[in-house]
Amino acid sequence: MWWKSEAVFVIEDLSSLVFQPKPNSLKYGISPLHAWIRFLEFVLNLSYRLHIKKWQIRNAEDKLLMQQRKSEIQQQFWEKMGLHVHKPKSNGSGSTNDGNTARKAFSNLELFASITNVNIEFLKHLQVILIAISCNFELSVENLKSFCYRTAEIYFQYYEWYPMSATLHKILAHSSQIVQASIVPLGCAGESASEARNKFYKKDRIEHARKDSREHNISDVFNRAMDSSDPFLSSICLKNRHSAKKNLQLPREVISLLKILDVPEYQLPTTSNAIANENFPDFEWEAEDLSLFNIELEVDETGDNFEWN
Repeated sequence: MWWKSEAVFVIEDLSSLVFQPKPNSLKYGISPLHAWIRFLEFVLNLSYRLHIKKWQIRNAEDKLLMQQRKSEIQQQFWEKMGLHVHKPKSNGSGSTNDGNTARKAFSNLELFASITNVNIEFLKHLQVILIAISCNFELSVENLKSFCYRTAEIYFQYYEWYPMSATLHKILAHSSQIVQASIVPLGCAGESASEARNKFYKKDRIEHARKDSREHNISDVFNRAMDSSDPFLSSICLKNRHSAKKNLQLPREVISLLKILDVPEYQLPTTSNAIANENFPDFEWEAEDLSLFNIELEVDETGDNFEWN
């Protein structure tokens, strides 16, 4: 189905031949950490325009209304959740929309929905997808594809006037294809570890590197990074890091997307409303929750509860 909004054509059918990717493009995978940030920004940009229902804000009156709405939402995020959203950092290192902000926003969906006025079922679907692509377990291609398509149906039902962002389209339309083309679970190829190293690079450049030339400075930082990446040195404090992790229980909706064999008497949700059931718990996210190390899967006697750390 085609529809036109402000000179932009959008196709609602994600299985359309128009969306067939080039084979080589699937090997680049998905960036789970940045997906959290992009999803947060997409929801924020959508909420700023809800009362106008226009994708492109061109005239002065609409710009003023959107700016007022944006200021109100930013104030509510700070007062109710303690989060600064869509604000530049004082040191010029980017925006306050980072991974921790996104995880905390999605951890309280009812409050998140009340602030943004975005449909809570749509937000729950986004949360399930984000957790699924961030965990280190293998995903079922068919289940993930079906769930993403149901999410797209909810989106087009309520917000057809606002085109999807590139990241949202990539995940809803192509995540199952990327999973099928990937040799490891999506979470194993995440960028959390490399992003966590940035603070160490900055510290090493200031405190443990020569400053007589740029070449010497970068060489010292590189050599120190190579030394610290040695498996033996990394394993020294690995046990302490592992014991400090919080065990988070995966929601049943995420479990239904996993490719797990021989789970006794486990029934998958069969309706789009299953995500709204009482089995969906609340989460408190930490920066280290998406660790690439020591992922364990535990199944209790009923086969319903899976723990990840």
